[in-house]
Amino acid sequence: MEDIEGLRQKLAMANRILVNEHLTELGRGHVVYKLAEDRILIPGHLHDYQRSIADCTASDIVTIDYKGNVVEGRYPESMHEFFFYSAMFRRRKDLKAALHMHAFYSNLLAMSGENLLFSSRDSFLFTKGFKVYSGLPLFVNTEKMGEDMADLLGDRDILLHRGHGVFMVGRSIEEVVTRAAAFERAAFKSYCLRAIGKYFEYTRDEIESSESEEIRSELQESDWGYFLTRVEKKGTIL
Repeated sequence: MEDIEGLRQKLAMANRILVNEHLTELGRGHVVYKLAEDRILIPGHLHDYQRSIADCTASDIVTIDYKGNVVEGRYPESMHEFFFYSAMFRRRKDLKAALHMHAFYSNLLAMSGENLLFSSRDSFLFTKGFKVYSGLPLFVNTEKMGEDMADLLGDRDILLHRGHGVFMVGRSIEEVVTRAAAFERAAFKSYCLRAIGKYFEYTRDEIESSESEEIRSELQESDWGYFLTRVEKKGTIL
């Protein structure tokens, strides 16, 4: 059985990391975890209390069902976007975590219609590419919208909502956070290279022949440890 309190603390840390690493604007966004079928750990709707995920604590994490009803926790409602998470977790039984962030350079990709350049290690995680959802409003507020976005995501790890933000899915909290950071770094490098006007890319075959799951796991562990250390210096998450 999973350590629920430990998961809440890790999730609070993950949410703080999004802000600490400048991966989201104005303290918006969130990291979530699938506790079981029809149960998701997610921050409460902190914005209603003039707060953000910048100071998220374990006690700010609530448990919701796939309809968005809070079944445990001290807030009457969770952060939004649960319609997408619910639809995605129903389809992708292998996944346990997801996040949403308002990342500046990643958003530019969706708004400009440009692709990620495969010029750096950060980009190598995303050889499957990404899809862009262009529907309005610029938040996920209906079950149908969540279903449409989950369908568009397919078997990929990342979906961009044009003008809104990024949705990343994965097998663990550590995976979605470190990959989201890698995507934003790769988007920034792509932006800079296009501004320079000259760049070189690796082919998909070159990338897939040189990368391994072992290498990616080592990088994930290293990146997560780095992010964790930087947040822990700023105080408690209880």
